[in-house]
Amino acid sequence: MTQISQDTCNLNASELTQLLPQFELELHGLIDSTQIRARERVLAGHRHPAVVLADGQLAGRGQRGRQWQSPLGAALYLTVIWPSGRRLAKLSGLSLVVGLSLRACLAHWQIDAQLKWPNDVWVYERKLAGILVEALADPAGSTLLIGIGLNICLPAPAAAAIDQDWIDLSLLLDRPPPRSALLVDLLRQLHGDLCRFEQFGLSAFIDEWASADALNNRAIWINSAEQSEAGLALGIDELGRLKVEVGGQIRFLSAGDVRIRLQSAPLGDSPLPRHRGDQ
Repeated sequence: MTQISQDTCNLNASELTQLLPQFELELHGLIDSTQIRARERVLAGHRHPAVVLADGQLAGRGQRGRQWQSPLGAALYLTVIWPSGRRLAKLSGLSLVVGLSLRACLAHWQIDAQLKWPNDVWVYERKLAGILVEALADPAGSTLLIGIGLNICLPAPAAAAIDQDWIDLSLLLDRPPPRSALLVDLLRQLHGDLCRFEQFGLSAFIDEWASADALNNRAIWINSAEQSEAGLALGIDELGRLKVEVGGQIRFLSAGDVRIRLQSAPLGDSPLPRHRGDQ
């Protein structure tokens, strides 16, 4: 059943419900955070597949506590609630799989995205989308909160507040697709990939990741609160950890802030190829 908040979302709820029978939908106009609202749903006992979607967020969250710029109508902001039979220890690499779902969706609009381990979707080494995965343990396994933000057309004030190279669909496509079309395509792709992950885990996606890996054989910085270390990224292992050579030693990173050592030019320094955006 679709729920619509008092501050009504600018998407067609009845149309989305017909096109996405796999999920219960909860649509909002302006909300604090889809991730916060999804957690509230789960803690209240609603652990079936659902999507919390908003036109905008007042307190959108990214990785490591960063703020996610969320102006009204400028992006897709959603959190998928997914009940899993997998225990927390068996969820390794899930964020990579979600990235692959986003990449497959974008390919339908002729966008060749790459994935920056562990949570970012890149085009021309600029961030187009981000992923935030949280897991809550329950007796049957776990309940996943999969947060996704996908830039469509960022207004100047929000863009100026972003502390890294970014890009949006309006810079890539002459005619960016409607949010509803993006949402339906993404959630259908994600549903299939989550079902496959549920059955086979990350092993079913290793080859796909290798072709999408933006860091493979790249010189990187590994940043922590204490220091930054230079390394060479060498792909991922079967658990989704980043394999890195540092000072002649091999390390495996489960999480962290990793950046390419030679950064791309700031947005606007060179023209970007644009596509029509036809499916």
